[in-house]
Amino acid sequence: MLPRAAARLQGVDAARGLAVLGMMAAHTWPRGADPAELLVDGRPSVLFAVVAGVALGLISGGDAPPTADRGRARARLALRAVLLLIAGVLLWMLPSGIAIILDAYGLLFLLLVPLLFAGRALLAATAAALLVTAPLVRDRVVDLTGLGPSGPITAADAGSLALDWLLTGYYPVLLWLPLLLAGLLVARSGLQHRRVRLLMLGLGATASLAGYGAAAVLPDVDATAHSGTTAELLGAGGLAIAIIGGALLLLDSPRTPRAVALAGAPLAALGRVALTVYVGHVVVIALLEPLGPAGLFEPAVGIPLLIVLAIAGITLGLVCDRLGRRGPLEAALACTIDTALPRRGPSARLGA
Repeated sequence: MLPRAAARLQGVDAARGLAVLGMMAAHTWPRGADPAELLVDGRPSVLFAVVAGVALGLISGGDAPPTADRGRARARLALRAVLLLIAGVLLWMLPSGIAIILDAYGLLFLLLVPLLFAGRALLAATAAALLVTAPLVRDRVVDLTGLGPSGPITAADAGSLALDWLLTGYYPVLLWLPLLLAGLLVARSGLQHRRVRLLMLGLGATASLAGYGAAAVLPDVDATAHSGTTAELLGAGGLAIAIIGGALLLLDSPRTPRAVALAGAPLAALGRVALTVYVGHVVVIALLEPLGPAGLFEPAVGIPLLIVLAIAGITLGLVCDRLGRRGPLEAALACTIDTALPRRGPSARLGA
């Protein structure tokens, strides 16, 4: 039996599934001649990042992290980070037109290694400091260098690559680290408690209103998708926390109606094979590059493609659930980590 903190939570899986579905929609939905921002622009990737922080908190002990063998846990996280970084760089080589997020995830996980077992006060203080200062540093660097998002494959040199990953890219890790820290923080607060879930819903909604509200009423405040401002991170990050809290309240309560649990099952199943589905949809879009690429599909291509990708992802998740297996890439990642750094003792039964 899994320890309480590592028990699977349908709400977390469903939130991850919603994030994957949103990212697929952002990459396939026809935009036509109107460049207006869509609801699925930016926000799903932010949700994906916050859920990643929550998941790391859960598999490392939740609100009762172990005091022993923490070095091995950190080493496993570092290895996971390196593998995701490599996978992300490889995906950048495909002609998909997608700003790949996996390499940024790898770097984010590396930055989380020393903070994995930090106290909640330190996690909150670090997140708050970065939320305010990192966008200011990014703006100053952009003013001095003129650099913008490039991705690891087209970066001119090692210096511009480092700046792209850290500050000026599509997913600058110093700006996005507060999102994962927020997820880790709520996992350390005890997601099994109803009061924590209610606080996530209320405080997340408040933060989201503050971020997007500031942009709505203050002319110099920008909260558009991928702007990387404090307002955007607060708005989208708060929305992500509220979604996760709401999903936990709906799907992980003893009083959850069976109909609600059944309705949430497809999203939760999709969330459990998120890595496989994310990589798979990038590969499919790259293969369809003559008809696209991402964001430039005609309605006759983009809408059916989104439907097919969503059905395929959900089906894969349901089949894996039925068979009691991980997704193919999830299993490969876990197997690689377990082979290199096997768990010891009772914690060996925790999910990777």
